[in-house]
Parts: sequence; C-alpha cells; structure tokens
Amino acid sequence: MIKANFEAEQAVCGDILMDSAKVMPIVASVLSSDDFQVPKFRMIYATCENLFRDNRPIDAVTVLPQLGSEYRQIVMEAATAAPTISNCQEYARQVRDRAQRISAYNKAADLMFMLDNDVEFEQCQSAAGEILKCFDIDESKNTVSAEEGLLNFCDRQDHPKKYISTGLSKLDKYLFLSKGDFIIVGGRPSSGKTAFTLQMMLHMAREYNVAYFSLETKPDKVFDRLISNYDSVSLSSIKRNTLTDDEWTGIVNSYSDFKNLKFHVVQAAGWTVEQIKSKVLQLKAEIIFADYLTLIKSEGKSLYEKATNISNDLHTMAQRNNVAIVALSQLNRDGKNSLDMTALRDSGAIEQDADAIMLLAYNDQKPNKRELVISKNKEGRCGRLKLDFNGDKQQFADQENRYEVTIGKDAVL
Repeated sequence: MIKANFEAEQAVCGDILMDSAKVMPIVASVLSSDDFQVPKFRMIYATCENLFRDNRPIDAVTVLPQLGSEYRQIVMEAATAAPTISNCQEYARQVRDRAQRISAYNKAADLMFMLDNDVEFEQCQSAAGEILKCFDIDESKNTVSAEEGLLNFCDRQDHPKKYISTGLSKLDKYLFLSKGDFIIVGGRPSSGKTAFTLQMMLHMAREYNVAYFSLETKPDKVFDRLISNYDSVSLSSIKRNTLTDDEWTGIVNSYSDFKNLKFHVVQAAGWTVEQIKSKVLQLKAEIIFADYLTLIKSEGKSLYEKATNISNDLHTMAQRNNVAIVALSQLNRDGKNSLDMTALRDSGAIEQDADAIMLLAYNDQKPNKRELVISKNKEGRCGRLKLDFNGDKQQFADQENRYEVTIGKDAVL
C-alpha cells in the first residue's frame, strides 16, 4: 500500500497560510483538493481554495472559522512547520505525483481482481486504460506572455516548422498537418476514403511511426490494398490469386523497402478511445488513422451523443498526447447532394472539434475521377482538389487543372 506524502501535504498547506498571495496561484494550477490523501489537509486546502476563488484573504484566522476548533492544532502546526515558500511548486508536484501513484495502485488492484475472477476481457482492457489515465497530466506550458509569444514567433520564422506530408503535393500546399491535429476524411461508401488514407499512411510511414486502426476491415484485406498501392499491382489479381510473374517480381524486389516502413495495422473492432490510446502509447505512434470514427465504442444514449463523445475524446487525445489523428467518417444521406461538413454523420461536434475536414466526392459516370473538398481548414485555404483515382491499383494522384477558380469557397486549388 502506498502511503500519503504527509510532509509535502503539510508543507503546501503551511506555505499557503504563510503567504497565500504568492503561493495559492502557483499551487492552484497544479492541485485540486482530491490530490490530498490526508483528510484534514484535504479539508484545509479545499477551504483555502474556496477563499481564493472568492478573492478573500487566506490565513489561519480566516481559515479556522470555516473548519472548526478541532482543526486548530493541525492548522497551527502546518503554519509553523512550513519550509520556505520558494519551494512551494515542488511540494505541490510531490503531492500530485503521490496522488497519481496511489490512484494507479488502487486501479491496478482492481484490474488484478478482475483478472483473477475471469471478468470479461473488454472490461479488463478498459480498466487498464483507466490506469494510464492516472498519469495523463499535460506537462506542456499553457500560459504564454506577450514577450514569450513574440520571441517564439521569431524563432519559428528562423527555424521553419516541418509539417507532415500527405504525399499529394497540391494538398500539402494547403493542409499544414502537425502532431496534435485532429483531421476528418469523410465520404459516401465507395468514395475511396480507406484507399486515400492508406496511401497517406504509406507515405507518412517512411518518416513517422504510424498506427492504422481498422474497426471494420480485417488486416489481411487492408494489406491487400496496401500492397496493391505500394507495388502498383492489380487489386483484382491479388483477390483472384492471379498475379503475373512480373507482378510477383516487383513485390519481391520491394520487400526490403516495404518491411522498413514504420507502421502497424491494428484490428480494433469494438475498441474504445481509451483502448486505442493504450495501443498508441505502446506503439509510440506519432500519427494514427481510425477507420472509421463512429465504429469506435463509446458511452451515450443516442448515436449523436456517442459520436460527440468519440469526437471530443479523439480531439483531446490528439492534443494531450501530441499525436496527429486522421479519422474517417461517413456522410449522412444529405451528403449525397451536399459536399460540406454539415453532411458528416451523427454529430455536429465533429465539425467543431476537427482542425481540418476533407470530403471525397465522385461521379458514377467518371469512376477514375475524384474531388477532394477541403471544407474546413483552420490554418489554410478551403476549396476543391481534382484527383485521379486508379481503383484497381488503389492509387490517388494529383490532377492537373488547366483552368483554376481563384475566389470563393468553391475554389479549385
């Protein structure tokens, strides 16, 4: 059993009572009352927190009436035993770290009980994800002054940021994809969403660790498509086991390059966002694809509520774990005639959470032509890209435009 860090909790409370004006703003950004494991220190901190929130003075005189006479001794001991306030941030960090360890320990004990008692495997996976949550603290600096912001800007101009390439040169001109972004690729069935994102993954996996979470298709079918694209061989020949000698030679010759690509395909049918996150951490993935979004398992009374929760969780995971997430989404029935982000199925939260939304469209009369509609782009232009699509080889390519529209949301980029 992990014990509370009595000294650190006492030090935090004592430092607050000594100089709340300096200490409280620092520790309030790190701790909540739930982080305190000693009940009396938890009550003292909660009382200080309430006074701080109400902009009232905090010291032994103002705190004791809120707590009662039984707290007099422990308040006085904390105030007199407090070390220097200059180390209050370190004391707060120790309190938080111990709280994380205790929470992880207790949840690990719950998981052990579940494993010993043959609880459903999915519940065990979910419990394992809850353990990881205990360490899910955003350590990034979240407050930037005007001076720091300007200096950071100058540094970025001197050292240009490298964006993640999609492999399509025209798209890369307008989509500034970075780790931490949440991207949606939408389309109707058979529009080529999976083929499009698999091609992106093959390109990205030359440089980044990538995980492709397939929630609908088994890995062997995914690899049929990947090899068709990578080696420019007929998918129909792969399916019929009728590859020619030349095609086999090409596959064999590309073996060394293909096996060195840094990607994993994960069969994830029925998985939750927490299970996906656990796998992302295990694989040390920098970019992930989810095919597709609404097949991820989530709590909610309706499809709308479930889709909203999934979108929010993926968006949060992208930012907190500094991983780029590309999620596929179906279009609703209106999407048959409407190519904007309002056609995304089941939830308006998707269009709100996403950093960019791309919709694939096609015309039945032109099976080798596709149009990629960039309907949302926080850091670039919206518009339409013309693409060629070779369905038999699962390959997309930029289409040259002789004439280009240069104004408006329907601009051909």
